[in-house]
Amino acid sequence: DTGDAKDIEDTEDTGDTVKEIPLTEIATFEAGSSLNAVSRDSQTRYISVTAGVDDTHNVTLVANALMKELNKIDLPEGYSIEMTGEDEMIADAMQQLYLMLILAVVFIYLIMVAQFQSFLSPFIIMFTIPLAFTGGLFALFFTGNEISVVAMIGFVMLARIIVNNGIVMVDYINQQRLSGMERREAIIDAGVTRLRPILMTSLTTILGLIVTATAKNAGTALMQPIAVVCIGGLLY
Repeated sequence: DTGDAKDIEDTEDTGDTVKEIPLTEIATFEAGSSLNAVSRDSQTRYISVTAGVDDTHNVTLVANALMKELNKIDLPEGYSIEMTGEDEMIADAMQQLYLMLILAVVFIYLIMVAQFQSFLSPFIIMFTIPLAFTGGLFALFFTGNEISVVAMIGFVMLARIIVNNGIVMVDYINQQRLSGMERREAIIDAGVTRLRPILMTSLTTILGLIVTATAKNAGTALMQPIAVVCIGGLLY
């Protein structure tokens, strides 16, 4: 208030000097407004602007739309805008899951190379993974789910589950080829012989996940994208 300002103006600097000098002789005082507190990050000042997203909207989609509008702002030199909070945490988690998915595919391939003693057979099996991921994306689209952190965990699981069918198929083809059967005949025979066990293993997984994929309660809904992705990938 004006009383406090007057006291500051009359403050005298004693220090090590003998003569007392009022601050009014070396400074000018003006009344104004300022922040209650100054926040710094790495010696850089920042101001936080917070907002919440309701349950009917996706945090990442809202953040992306907001950033498009914020990028249109012509900021003065030395100023910048950054998104933090939940959106930043989701982005970091998605990056880690992408890396996890890549490593999972690489390790699956290397393990199969060691088991088959061949680079070609595992390479053929790995072609089932893009098909499975396509089915998982279709399933998310048709059920109205977004690609989320939980859905990405489903894709990581699917990469491991889906190769089983390919392993069963290719291994039987290799056995038939070693016994002297021609390649085309071996493929047809493997398709006929292994169709039933492949369908049985896939259907048991799909039927086991249907409850999770269709559940409406809050506890199960969190894991719903995982079940949707796995069912879509196996069906496709």
